[in-house]
Amino acid sequence: PRISSRALVRTAPRGRPAMGSGRDKRKKLAKRAGKESEGPSGASKTDRKTDKNAAKLERRAAKASAGDDIDAILASIKLLDAKRTEVEMRVDCEKPSPRCNCSWTATLKQKPETIVLFGGEVVDGEGRTNTFGDLFLYDAARNKWTEVLAPNAPPPRSAHQAVAHGSYLYVFGGEFTSPSQERFHHYRDLWRFDLEANAWEQLPNRGGPSARSGHRMVAHPKGKSLLLFGGFYDTGNEIRYYNDVWELALETMTWKHRAGGGGGGGGTQAVGPSPRSASHVAAHGDALFVYGGYCKYAGDGFGEDGDVEKGVTHSDLWRLDLKTWRWEKQKKKGLAPGPRAGATSAVHLAKKRAVLFGGVVDHEVRKGEVIISEFFSDAYSMSLEDGRWFPVTLYADKSDKKGVVPGSSDVGGFAEAERVARGESVNQNFNVRDSATRAAIKIQAHYRGYQVRKAFKLYKVGGQVSELLYSPGSGEAAPKTAPRPRGRMNASIATRGNLLYLYGGAVEMGDAEVALDDVWVLEL
Repeated sequence: PRISSRALVRTAPRGRPAMGSGRDKRKKLAKRAGKESEGPSGASKTDRKTDKNAAKLERRAAKASAGDDIDAILASIKLLDAKRTEVEMRVDCEKPSPRCNCSWTATLKQKPETIVLFGGEVVDGEGRTNTFGDLFLYDAARNKWTEVLAPNAPPPRSAHQAVAHGSYLYVFGGEFTSPSQERFHHYRDLWRFDLEANAWEQLPNRGGPSARSGHRMVAHPKGKSLLLFGGFYDTGNEIRYYNDVWELALETMTWKHRAGGGGGGGGTQAVGPSPRSASHVAAHGDALFVYGGYCKYAGDGFGEDGDVEKGVTHSDLWRLDLKTWRWEKQKKKGLAPGPRAGATSAVHLAKKRAVLFGGVVDHEVRKGEVIISEFFSDAYSMSLEDGRWFPVTLYADKSDKKGVVPGSSDVGGFAEAERVARGESVNQNFNVRDSATRAAIKIQAHYRGYQVRKAFKLYKVGGQVSELLYSPGSGEAAPKTAPRPRGRMNASIATRGNLLYLYGGAVEMGDAEVALDDVWVLEL
């Protein structure tokens, strides 16, 4: 079957977007610095060839001296790893260094209190990237960390995927970025971490997905297999996006291509989500859901600063039937989040819903000369049974302090928000109390756009208009005394039982990107 993908060929040198999270931050940095793209030089072909060859030699020498040679860096890491012959456990160690685009995976059986953190990246104050390959076990009950230093570990990576199944953690793909962000290496390797022996093992990976990052991987809800969707591959001159679906049978460790752009394996007439990275994926029953994502398209070449690329942040929802492997586009129900990059998501198995948190939107002003970032600290819940979205309240009444973990946020109300949207009674401690607010949230849960305004006239909530109708869904601002995580992008969330754990991410302060290392917990 044909694997559908979309390729973007660059016709001029470009900065690289962070597609693992779905955001072109290099474009933003260039505009902040007042940089302008220059068109092709008017020099002759001969002069250009001579200059190009000379510049290539200079760049090679500069990269080698500046430690920007990816092959040399990875070879050095491999040599250091070869010296390790046994597992070392650093119990109750210092917490991991700040980072984003890491994997943060809750284990389900052997270690019910453990969340596994692996990899990630950080950009320092000078704009240089450091990619991590360390692994930590977070003891959620004790709020303590253990670093595991094991031989034969995977090389450093970010924007990879990790899934816990049985007593193992499976890791596929990801990318390694050179310190200058000029060179990139995408992985197509498959690894397994034994959660009982704390040992790594590289698995055979013949005939599987191509090298990529920014993809998504989840466990099949009814079988001993993993499902993988989408992602992207960047050569520096070309970016290729994917919308293929692969299934990994865990008993035989063999891959099978299931869909590539549509039902039945991706024929030319098939429908399905367009190629993308950084989407939100959840599996339930006989279905795989894909929401949102990011892709770059070739433009017309006449944009500002000679732009020939256009980034698109998707907000569509698709359902893949896991029996027929056919896609079906779903209508939006309830109050869904708007398009945003760098959001993170996880599945709350106990209540059969997906949870999405945070993200960022870049607003261009002055005809694109200035970009202002809006970071979100809100959350949304989507039912995996009917696809309806609900806004999530991230704080409780300040008198309710039960269940708060030290260093975490207060508990919030998923169930109350859903009951309000359905018009049912709510807990007396929930922060949505007055009838106008309940009516507004009911409108939000059932209508979108102009239909909200039309519905408002029908519901007649009485004078308290847009502030309620277009609020995040809580009906009022959070109390200033209530702790809550700050808005961020590229964070990680995981669920264990009825608790949701948030780790890290990044924010922008002035022109600098600042990585975070905080942990928050929300009672679902």
